[in-house]
Amino acid sequence: MGMLYRRKKKDPKTGKLVESGPWWMKYYDQGKPYYESTEKLNKSEASKALKKKEAKVLEGHKEGSKVNRTKFEDLIELLKQEYAIKGRKTWSRREQHIAHLKKVFGGIRVKAIASEKLGNYISKRIKEGAANATINRELDCLHRMMVLGSRQTPAQVGRIPHFPKLAETNVREGFFSHDEFLALRGAAPFHIKVALTIGYYSGMRLREIIGEKGLTWDQVDLEEKCIRLASIQTKTNTPRIIFMPDDFFKVLNKAKELRDRDFPLCPYVCHIRGKSFSQLRQGWNVACERIGLKGKTFHDLRRTGVRNLVRAGVPETVAMKISGHKTRSVFDRYNVTSEADLKMAADQLNRYFLDQKVTNTVTVDRLSEWNWEEEVTQPLEKYGGGGGIRTHGGLHHAGFQDRSIR
Repeated sequence: MGMLYRRKKKDPKTGKLVESGPWWMKYYDQGKPYYESTEKLNKSEASKALKKKEAKVLEGHKEGSKVNRTKFEDLIELLKQEYAIKGRKTWSRREQHIAHLKKVFGGIRVKAIASEKLGNYISKRIKEGAANATINRELDCLHRMMVLGSRQTPAQVGRIPHFPKLAETNVREGFFSHDEFLALRGAAPFHIKVALTIGYYSGMRLREIIGEKGLTWDQVDLEEKCIRLASIQTKTNTPRIIFMPDDFFKVLNKAKELRDRDFPLCPYVCHIRGKSFSQLRQGWNVACERIGLKGKTFHDLRRTGVRNLVRAGVPETVAMKISGHKTRSVFDRYNVTSEADLKMAADQLNRYFLDQKVTNTVTVDRLSEWNWEEEVTQPLEKYGGGGGIRTHGGLHHAGFQDRSIR
């Protein structure tokens, strides 16, 4: 059973201890006492606060000393633990989000993270030039951390504030034409040549290709001309098999010959002197700038791979299995229609009309002989329409000229 009390302090005039300030409450959770200010000066209001607190304890939603002590760093450990338990492969990306969050929320108690602080964080990141989608992912990270904290026993987070969402209009739509791909491959160092060839033809994600968990030679079957990805290696935990077109096969076959000659013990398809690498940004950017493709990203190869499959006539369900997409929404975003696609559609339409059988040829010269008013009025006169032109509103005199065709 809880109780209310007021703290005492010495009266400067009498020297006696007197009660002052707000009412404090003492309550128990699993036999352990907790002390917390009600922040109420009125005893009846303080009593209501105590009853509310005891009810939450019974429901298993205590917001006591544990909540008051929880800091931002405590929630990082909870998120890291969740990623380890569920075997998620994107922790490195989350670490980037946490690094930005830590600059603002590091060292502070989670209880102090309110709507105002979230708004200030958004303003700060916008000034730093962060894209809306990036800011949303960072806030998603913080929200997940707080949700995990609220699910602990006892709870480490009491109230979760409203998290605003920014409009995301910065969806990337970068692609490579085949000429651009060949030019970039010619300008890139060999280890990047291999990686971008794999990305271009297969649509594989970068982390599926390079790094310690990247593509290894035991996953490449040169006799069958295919790559077999294990479920543990893919983002969606789904195994995939990718067959290689001729150019793709030639590059991997050459890479295998060089590996066998120079670094026979290296298991990685993409390596630098027999060792794996996890970053190619510097060499990539230099090669892109050299041929005038500054701003292109490796992920543009994945989008291009998806679009090439569809353009080649591969059924979309099969293309999704090759690229590893589980949802239509992301797949459709990658399969973006370009101006070249629209021109191709016009050419196809043109060929369609050329193939049609024409029974009554009308030349362009004869078009100049047409009389618009005669064409409109003749059918009406034929069926008893008189000299008027029938419209939705009734009949107009044949001499009336509509402004839209004057």
